[in-house]
Amino acid sequence: MDNETLATEMLREIKATSKRWFIAFLVTLSLWFATIVGFILYEYYTLPVEETTYEQEADNQSRNLIIGGDYNGEAESNP
Repeated sequence: MDNETLATEMLREIKATSKRWFIAFLVTLSLWFATIVGFILYEYYTLPVEETTYEQEADNQSRNLIIGGDYNGEAESNP
């Protein structure tokens, strides 16, 4: 007969099972974090960027009308 008692055998089985569950937990946790990081990187690098261009035409007059701002660093005066 072995020198092991039933309690010792059960403790070894529980230890082995606990170790497997802990490893499974770590794998699941790391995959969860990898999914979150992957989603953030996907959103950052693949979303389209809205580009807006403005055109301003000048007709070579001595004074161009600029609405709501300064004209060459000086405030416009209304005559």
